[in-house]
Amino acid sequence: MPFDVRKPYKPVLERGHQASYLVARWLAQAGIRSVFHVGYANGRYLFYFSLLGITCGGTDLPSAETAWTEIPAGVLDAATLRRLLRVDFFDLTPSHVRTAWDGSATDVIDLLFSEATFETILPWRQEGVSVPKYGAMDPQARRALMHERFPAKLEELKDSFRNMVFIEPEPSAGGACTVFETCASRLPEHAYSVWGFKPPLDSLFRLSPKHPTRQTVYAYIRDPAILGALRTYAAPV
Repeated sequence: MPFDVRKPYKPVLERGHQASYLVARWLAQAGIRSVFHVGYANGRYLFYFSLLGITCGGTDLPSAETAWTEIPAGVLDAATLRRLLRVDFFDLTPSHVRTAWDGSATDVIDLLFSEATFETILPWRQEGVSVPKYGAMDPQARRALMHERFPAKLEELKDSFRNMVFIEPEPSAGGACTVFETCASRLPEHAYSVWGFKPPLDSLFRLSPKHPTRQTVYAYIRDPAILGALRTYAAPV
């Protein structure tokens, strides 16, 4: 309930809770013990990860850059909050990651994860960008952010995480296919695969009720159990 802003005559949106629980359940079934979440959200994913026994933290935009990152009071424990940074992903370094996990027994975090985070930069819709600073960028600069800086950033961070999973716009949307294939070329130690959610979960992971674009799982994996557990919910594309 703390995550849901009550509005007269408007029901609570359940999609975000359903998606967060499903992903947390999938990762718990796969034996994932630690997750670094790239958020741009209100801590809901961390809440569900914690409930299923996954040590978690991550990074999010500074509050001055978006109102979406305000975490409701009392929903996360102090240790999880200490592992949450306020650093734009494109400025994140391995040193930031080590600092966030300082004092933990975890040397390499099991998983780097995002859901509907980088869709704010990919031009999958004609207009509207969820994060104003990305919307204000020159289109060519914004394209370079995903097609050049994003693959380079994953290569920079690859030794901090055993696996990387991004649930982002489907391959035909906004050049996503090219972006994630470029990432695969920079991560040769990881097995790359693309997965589509099975019905009715494909509708759950739509980006907008007014737009047909769905999200897809882009996986860079060292631990095959992640994909074994994913088969319950999705199939290779």
